[in-house]
Amino acid sequence: VFWTASDLNDKRIANPALNCMKMKTNLCFPLFLSVLSSAVIALALQPRLASAQPYDITTFDPTLAGSWSDLGTTTLMVPKVTNGSVKLDGAVSDLEYGGFKGVTVTPGDPAAGGNAWILNFPGDRVWDGTNDSSFTYWLAHDDDYFYIGVNANDDVVNSDDPNDTFWQDDAIEIQVDALHTQFDSPSSGTPVGGHSYVNYQGRFSAWDDTTGKTNSFIWAPAVNWKYGETNDVFGFGKAVAGGWQMEVRFKKRMFEDATAGNKLKNGYLMGFNIGMDDDDKHGKGTNGDQTRAEDLEVQYWWADRQRYTGYNADYLATLTPEEKAAQIWRADTDNHPLALDPSGHAQGGNGEIIFGYDADLKSTGKILFVCANAVSPVSADAGLIALLRAKGYTVTVFASGGPPDDLRAAAVGQDVALLSESIGSATVLEPIGDPVLQKFILRDTDIPIISYEAFMWDNAEWTTHPEDYSNEFSMFGNTGRTEDTQAPEIKDGRDSLYIRLPAHPIANGLTGKVKVYNTLYSLNYATPSADADVVASVEADGKYPTLFVYEKGDKLVDGSVVPNKRIGLYLGQVAALVANWNPELGFLNEDGKTLLFNTLDYAIGKNTQPPPVTPTLSIARSGNDLVVTYANGTLQSVGALPATTAAWKNETGPSPLTIKSPTTTQFFRVQGQ
Repeated sequence: VFWTASDLNDKRIANPALNCMKMKTNLCFPLFLSVLSSAVIALALQPRLASAQPYDITTFDPTLAGSWSDLGTTTLMVPKVTNGSVKLDGAVSDLEYGGFKGVTVTPGDPAAGGNAWILNFPGDRVWDGTNDSSFTYWLAHDDDYFYIGVNANDDVVNSDDPNDTFWQDDAIEIQVDALHTQFDSPSSGTPVGGHSYVNYQGRFSAWDDTTGKTNSFIWAPAVNWKYGETNDVFGFGKAVAGGWQMEVRFKKRMFEDATAGNKLKNGYLMGFNIGMDDDDKHGKGTNGDQTRAEDLEVQYWWADRQRYTGYNADYLATLTPEEKAAQIWRADTDNHPLALDPSGHAQGGNGEIIFGYDADLKSTGKILFVCANAVSPVSADAGLIALLRAKGYTVTVFASGGPPDDLRAAAVGQDVALLSESIGSATVLEPIGDPVLQKFILRDTDIPIISYEAFMWDNAEWTTHPEDYSNEFSMFGNTGRTEDTQAPEIKDGRDSLYIRLPAHPIANGLTGKVKVYNTLYSLNYATPSADADVVASVEADGKYPTLFVYEKGDKLVDGSVVPNKRIGLYLGQVAALVANWNPELGFLNEDGKTLLFNTLDYAIGKNTQPPPVTPTLSIARSGNDLVVTYANGTLQSVGALPATTAAWKNETGPSPLTIKSPTTTQFFRVQGQ
């Protein structure tokens, strides 16, 4: 009996009976086989005959949105762990990775729970189910390294290609947009980070194991790096029952650009993606049976987001500074539409990860984050939720729009409620009184409430408003609107606000004009009652308060008394004239984040003042001279001890201070700041 190779290895045929019929049509000549031989042939063929795809991945449409393009599912917080606590032994766990909940990626039917974006290559790609290929991954970081751990389900474990073509083997692929450019261009070749593969054994695509040097594969070319157990990149992996386990670590400097000054810590936002390659030994590799043209059977990715088509470094080089500041590509839907990248390799298609804060910079407290969609957060919500968790807060996400009692119940036990701009302003209101008025559901709730949805401030009585509660942009709203009632001086894009109360704990020493956005966007503003403390305003003269605080017992504009703090936050939203797009976490700079965190900590009741800095002092001899080195305070001296406070005199010289050939006794101290 004779069968063609394509018949024996075509996993796309859904019905084994049809397979048999097809084989029979290829009968070329009669041949008598022994019973034993027939049994051997039948057993050898059975795995391929019974391996019909549970989902035909050739029908997957790579241009459609799904879990892989959802902001909520493709935004993650990377926990900070103790140095050296992650051991590269393949035994990955949530605990080892700082509480990171492993993310499972499966290339199945999107309608039946498949959550991976599947590459439309090779043409005869095939997937036999979760046991054939699926994986769970973990992320963590410490002071020195970024860690990735993987548990892969894989019924055939194999790697038989050179390092620079590990994409044809059992391997993960990593894409890193280290500077968060979000360009519509491949990650490969970027100065830091880039696109790489790590096979199931932990070997690296850009390293030549034989020569002990980098190969022709381009990875972080701006960094002089090495692979090895004590070097910049190292991985360890092994085959296990049902698949393989692998862990790899990267020195953080491989993603840090000297000019940009980016550091992978304390809330840094980075583009990241992880994919899987599967080789079942049917291709042209050393271990393959040569029945397929490619070793690769399927490649799939955790993320493939929409990106602005054609938005890249070359395009930016053609724009004026004014055009860049206005982000004109966002409005040019003809030339730069938002769409998924069918190749899956664009930096703008990556997911986003946010690095957890150092222990001494973390905050505490329970936040009820009220937004439009708790399951699939939209706009900047996904990023903000991850950022708040990175900072150390416990965040409960709650969708507005349900029964009022549900929102009140959700607030019980929380330290603060934070209302996002994504909510519809009416979704946090309820009808009260006769005649009926729409009032804020949490008006009597005795916890601090912060809102950056400016269009609920009127019904909450946080701002002056028309009698009918209609939008009146001379009283409240967000800058950059088209409405005639908004003053012309605030119709422009803004990236800065003006601090009015630098001594207030929310400002915590910030003064004058403070830049809060990396780009021109919109600021909220209101006309609060006289009881409110205006911490910051849109204009330098104090007009248009954009960050204001009602303390417990203060009166709102209708004379009602607040049971706890009520705070209006500056973070803006869509503004048709200057920024007709939703906010993104990447818009916030460090001072913008600081004001957000200070607001939360002040609402919760945490002291926002920085911890005291310990003064330091050392004295050394240099020939006949003395060199006094000091920091974090004022250097003082006295001729004898004990001495009164008044006897100590300030030294005026900067550190290090050289005292030429001293002839008298002197005592020094540093008076802390």
